[in-house]
Amino acid sequence: MKGSTSTARRQPAAQRAILAAIAGIAGLAALAGFLAAPAALAASASTLTQPGTPTTIGIASLGPHPSLAMTIQGFKDEMAHEGYVEGKNVNYAYSDANFTQALMPQMFSQILTKNPALILTVTTSVSQVARSAVTNPAIPLVFTEVTDPVAAGLTPDWQHGSARFNGSSDLQDFDAVLAFAKKLLPGVKSFGTLYNPGEANDVVTTHALEAAAKRAGLEFKPVSVDSVNDITQRAQMLSGVGFVYITGSNLVQSAIPAVAASMQRMKVPVISSETEAIKKGMATASYAVSLQSVGANAARVAVRVLKGEKTTAMPVMLPGKADYVVQISRSQFAKIGLTVPRSFEDCKCFID
Repeated sequence: MKGSTSTARRQPAAQRAILAAIAGIAGLAALAGFLAAPAALAASASTLTQPGTPTTIGIASLGPHPSLAMTIQGFKDEMAHEGYVEGKNVNYAYSDANFTQALMPQMFSQILTKNPALILTVTTSVSQVARSAVTNPAIPLVFTEVTDPVAAGLTPDWQHGSARFNGSSDLQDFDAVLAFAKKLLPGVKSFGTLYNPGEANDVVTTHALEAAAKRAGLEFKPVSVDSVNDITQRAQMLSGVGFVYITGSNLVQSAIPAVAASMQRMKVPVISSETEAIKKGMATASYAVSLQSVGANAARVAVRVLKGEKTTAMPVMLPGKADYVVQISRSQFAKIGLTVPRSFEDCKCFID
């Protein structure tokens, strides 16, 4: 999470450099000093004109979940590293929608009562609602855990942003993921995944996996899931694949115990894109982007925005090579009748 690695994260070799969007707070600094200025504008500019007043940063999250919590903690840790220390010169106004779309406007209303200088929006769906829920253009919006801000309508392209958004993507390098899988499971010919067709991140991820599978010479079997109630039944459709790759899908992650149980019964290895599953015995291995790093990248964007930098000139932060974490479970390999290849003996990546 050190600042010295930020350049690598902005432009990793396997991914495109991205620019994203928020503008409008710089001019507010001058307005905030006048008593005649509108109250809403004065509040949004307070961090620039009242150095003795703690900065308030809103955090709007999809709901209480360990993965989302790690991202938020990574954001806070990096903010502290940049000099914004919670309880000292910055306060956080947190609210979540408890995974309910209808509650998102209320969530933003609660945050806006705190007059935030900036709002962190966690996940794609939350970020999309922020466009209509946060009507004051003076309040910058920094997203995180958004796989593709272009497909989500948050930025016009990967190099330039709109006037509202900038942030950090959790876009995986799927070529690297599949290279890891082929090394871990020699001779593997196919893999599958579960995805929610109603979630923009899931659709983008599935298309990217399909393209990467072709490059890797692997057969790919995506299975759509509309509800957590269908997870167990749909998971059965992945019987016979070489392994199942669990993406960061909010729907699938919320039901990962059911997915893991199904795969164990079918003796199918599970490779997770997040680290929590393997720690809880629900994955054979993980090749994951550190969510703390994703949050830290968003903090780097936020700091630049708070200092008045024009975000249309900033790239959306992407994970770099140092942000990936490899973990392997010997016990989970044994449960499905497999052994870890000897090439991993010295990897220092075993959790048991």
